[in-house]
Amino acid sequence: MFSKLLRKTKPNVYLGSLAVAPRADIKRHIDQWGMFETEDLDSGLRQSLKEIFSLPLAIEVKEPTNSDLGLDVIVPKFQSGDAWDLALGEIGLPLLWRPKIIVSSRLFYLKSDKTKSTFSVTQKMKWNQYFRRYFTLRAILRWRPMFDKQDMDYLLYQACHKLLLKMKKNNIIYNKAFNIAWPPALLGPPLLRSSGQLTSRYRVK
Repeated sequence: MFSKLLRKTKPNVYLGSLAVAPRADIKRHIDQWGMFETEDLDSGLRQSLKEIFSLPLAIEVKEPTNSDLGLDVIVPKFQSGDAWDLALGEIGLPLLWRPKIIVSSRLFYLKSDKTKSTFSVTQKMKWNQYFRRYFTLRAILRWRPMFDKQDMDYLLYQACHKLLLKMKKNNIIYNKAFNIAWPPALLGPPLLRSSGQLTSRYRVK
């Protein structure tokens, strides 16, 4: 998707590393569980990152030039969404959390490994979308997790798009170099689906 990166000086941009930090919070034992199906969101997000950032690999560059750049992308933190009754004696308190994902990037000079710029974006599901899923048989009966890989891919793609917009706003990129197409498979389930296709083009400065 990021197949072309053109700039005024025409440097090359290569993919450094893609990573998704595994979850270590207690909530993962709740929101990724279902009676008949359990979600493996970690590996799902890793695969989606590879599909989004399809660039030549930096590790394959034997003699980088001074202008060659590398791009690292990491998901340092994410969570699915769910609801839980927290009992404190005779008092029961509902504990709600919605899907959220953080995507961070590092653009660096390939030859020196010196950082050129870093950015981070946090994307959360809107509460009205959360409650539309909350009041469904799927959420009540829990035969599968309340939110799944498709929901997280939807947030991931939104976050990556906003990350590039943020880079553009800070004069790191400008139009017509990054080409991001939002395929129907990543539009999410019907209750989250946005109309049309999102296509964004950016160029790295």
